[in-house]
Amino acid sequence: MLRHLTALYVEDDPMQRTVTSEWLLSFFNNVRMAENSEDGLRLFAEGPVHLVITDLKMPGMNGLELAAAIRRQDRTVPILMLSAYTETADLLAAARLHLVDYLLKPLSWERLKAALECAALGLLAEGRVFVQLDADTTYCVADGCLHRLEQRIPLTLRERALLDLLAAHRGQWLSKQRLLDRLYGATDTGSEASLKNVILRLRHKIGTDAIVNRYGVGYRLGDQQGTLVARPPTAM
Repeated sequence: MLRHLTALYVEDDPMQRTVTSEWLLSFFNNVRMAENSEDGLRLFAEGPVHLVITDLKMPGMNGLELAAAIRRQDRTVPILMLSAYTETADLLAAARLHLVDYLLKPLSWERLKAALECAALGLLAEGRVFVQLDADTTYCVADGCLHRLEQRIPLTLRERALLDLLAAHRGQWLSKQRLLDRLYGATDTGSEASLKNVILRLRHKIGTDAIVNRYGVGYRLGDQQGTLVARPPTAM
């Protein structure tokens, strides 16, 4: 299940980053790597990231601060924290951020594998792998496509990022600025017109009533969209 998802790995130690990234590539086709939290946060904002693995002790923004910044954008994405220390304050802070696991260094293959299996089960339970949009249409996060009966309908990177965000916050209104920040990040230039264009294209693919908006409030999935499912659509 993890093979087609995207992992973000943040580690300042070059040797540790090399070893662990090789392990991660045994599970994920796509692993984005960052040397510090600032770069990690930028990579997270650039597009769909389905799981985050970060070191705790890093220069500048540490791993807990990075996790807190990510939580402000996404409340449920699985986060694994790596550390050579077991300080009580850090463990309590990690618990408050609802991390999947707190892994001690030196990291072992078996421990990482077990943590990733736990994260995979969480992704299924949260509906972050398969989201039922209507009776005939399922969004598969793993391949970034809609599956409607026997059709497979691809989405662009920004259409995926938008649907990922809306699905992760089912029933909640998300402001235009929140959507712009996720779709374009701090280094890109997005406008309300460009956002509306992405929403228009996505509505054309998933239905005009699938994304609703309220003037001055924002956007969310329609009442009938976003049912959680933990198994692949039959079209797959």
